[in-house]
Amino acid sequence: RTPEDYDWQQSRMDRGQTVTGTYLYGIAIPDARHGISKPKGHIYVDAEDEYCSLWTRFINHASPPDDNLKPQSLHVGWDGNPRVWFTAKRDIEAGEELTFDYGEDYWLEGD
Repeated sequence: RTPEDYDWQQSRMDRGQTVTGTYLYGIAIPDARHGISKPKGHIYVDAEDEYCSLWTRFINHASPPDDNLKPQSLHVGWDGNPRVWFTAKRDIEAGEELTFDYGEDYWLEGD
């Protein structure tokens, strides 16, 4: 673990937030030579922190074709910060649960 990891954990504990690390969304940082096929690292958006993630932390998982949102991301937005947004894959009814496919790397063996 890095000092940043410990700082992240302590800041969460100070604010009474959980620290499972289960609800992270990874954004690949492309390598200048290889692009996204061989990223030079990742940025993680923390959806578990209620003070930073807002309503998006309530978006749940559904496998295709039952998912209704598509996540998209930029490792650097117009203001220099990473950006994540969701677009509808189809019309969504009022009151319908919002879902996207969490991907294979989310699930632990045996899930």
